[in-house]
Amino acid sequence: MTNKLMKSLREFVEGNRSVRKVADDIQLTSELILLVRMMFADGELRPEEIGNFKRICTTAFDIPEEDVPQVLQYLKDYGYETTAADAAQMFEDLDLERKRALLVHMLSIAKSDNDLDIDEVNLIRHTADTLGLSPDDIRQAREA
Repeated sequence: MTNKLMKSLREFVEGNRSVRKVADDIQLTSELILLVRMMFADGELRPEEIGNFKRICTTAFDIPEEDVPQVLQYLKDYGYETTAADAAQMFEDLDLERKRALLVHMLSIAKSDNDLDIDEVNLIRHTADTLGLSPDDIRQAREA
């Protein structure tokens, strides 16, 4: 009980560690914005998509699942003016593997509900074009 209380007090004073991590890394913020936009690309947020998003946050970005709601609130509060194209442009100078990983995460979310919508496909294609990735790059990323 004491540890939980101390953690809550520390978060109140300092802010959530995961939110600070996202706020301090514009590329991570941009990547998460793109993943959130992918969840909403087909106009419907499904439990499978949010579950996959939480899994990606935990495994790829070391954001504990219990912090995901606060991170999403931060993205909602501060990322609403960022378009998908703006977010994708943040990755132009990153290495090829990071770009590929972004598209793999986007594809994973798009396919989580077993229904690949045309708007999801268009967002993935547009992001791939912005990042300068070819279909072969995407294929290689999925196989890695």
